[in-house]
Amino acid sequence: MTVWPAAHRLPVNEHLDSLEAAARAALVGHGGRTLVFDHEGQRYVVKRLADKPRRLLQTLFMRWLVKRVTGSPLPMRTLTLSEAANSMAYEANRLKSLAAAGARVPHVVLATPELFVLTYCGTEVTALIRTWSQEVWRANLSRMASELGEFHAAGHWHGGAQIKNLTQHDGLTWRIDFEENFGEFLPLTATQTADLILFLNSTSLTGPIDESEARALLPLLLERYFAANPNPEIRAIIHRSLPLLRMLARIAGVFERVSRKRIRRVRILVDVMSEVS
Repeated sequence: MTVWPAAHRLPVNEHLDSLEAAARAALVGHGGRTLVFDHEGQRYVVKRLADKPRRLLQTLFMRWLVKRVTGSPLPMRTLTLSEAANSMAYEANRLKSLAAAGARVPHVVLATPELFVLTYCGTEVTALIRTWSQEVWRANLSRMASELGEFHAAGHWHGGAQIKNLTQHDGLTWRIDFEENFGEFLPLTATQTADLILFLNSTSLTGPIDESEARALLPLLLERYFAANPNPEIRAIIHRSLPLLRMLARIAGVFERVSRKRIRRVRILVDVMSEVS
């Protein structure tokens, strides 16, 4: 059972009506979907309904990619995030289920058809990493790789395992953003492999991590992940996806002037994944 830090425990005399009003007031004039706000001495995060689903081109590409790697096509409604666009219930229910299973995720305090309010779980790792020394980011990211392996070994999947969806509070790492639902339609190991790739790719070239450091760091993160989750099927999926990843890296090279950082990330990832045995 998850034990919430003191800062995450809800007040005994909770007034949900006033909390909802405060959440809605905080969102007024705010362009983003999520926002941290304070109410009655407690810090919360409010997340509102997506304004629109993914673009069609992105959806078609993702559908083709998943079918090519896993052999299992995804429903179009899944990849367009139609469920997230019509209801907040999916993510709220996933958070509640994961919390009940002992995963370190935000607690759902209030849920409505348009928004939900969560306990505050700290600062995003993407912001923190810019303040960390090399010794600190290596230690923290290595621990996060192990935690991802443990999360997967327990039978879970994230769907958005990039480090922008990890936060730290009181020395603990928390997982946020569970609106992606494609894991409901794929074999668990395929979804977990996607988690691993997203985690590694988002780490490379983030903040002070340059290409040389990324090429040294990613193999270490892979080692820590597989030590926690030695699942041979995930290795097998990586090997099956390598020809496709190499092809994408070559295609992406044509557009390097447009998005150089992303292209370098793909190349680093492909090189590191090629060494997985």
